[in-house]
Amino acid sequence: MEEPTGWLAVVREVFMTIGILAFAFSGALLAVQKRMDVVGMAGLAVVTATGGGMMRDLLIGATPVAALVDWWMLLVALGGAALVLLLHRWLSRLDRPVLVFDAIGLGIFAVEGARKAIEHDVPPVGAAFVGMLTGIGGGVLRDALANDIPAVFRKESRLYLVPALLGASAASAAVWLGWGNWVVLAIIAGLVSAMRIASELLRWRVPSLKTEAIDIVRD
Repeated sequence: MEEPTGWLAVVREVFMTIGILAFAFSGALLAVQKRMDVVGMAGLAVVTATGGGMMRDLLIGATPVAALVDWWMLLVALGGAALVLLLHRWLSRLDRPVLVFDAIGLGIFAVEGARKAIEHDVPPVGAAFVGMLTGIGGGVLRDALANDIPAVFRKESRLYLVPALLGASAASAAVWLGWGNWVVLAIIAGLVSAMRIASELLRWRVPSLKTEAIDIVRD
């Protein structure tokens, strides 16, 4: 599939930048909550913003990974950490705008991950998994490094993995069938973002066990 050119390429880069910046914000803000130093803030910001893409590239054999070749990604992530360092009291109150940016990033990265996997001869089912991992991988690594249960696995969390998987599956099928032009992929990414935002506004979540009713044997 041909790469987008002209204004489509500009729009794609803008959205990817917004997504990277939003993920970097979430990593750096978690570092603030965990009382980490500046190095910890920068580290969590970079891992959250680029971790999913790095995992994708390692899985499909696209090395060196994109974040180390397209150095602007690292700069955007570090810039996000710097903004949180300077403005963390104000940014911590911006739940809705950061949610929107994060949802945009999730949609773009899930679709982009699936597209890139198909182009590296990964079968559609595997490409859907790779796309999902691209969208959620950075957040999983962020929470693991911060010694938390990853947010996507907590029973109180809203839909995150499900929109990423559905979007990556749709993108994978579209590209594999030859329908994966950038208009179709942009629509799929938009639907992923919309589902993610709706899950927060409408409090959607997947069913979970009532673990407080399960006896725990300690010895």
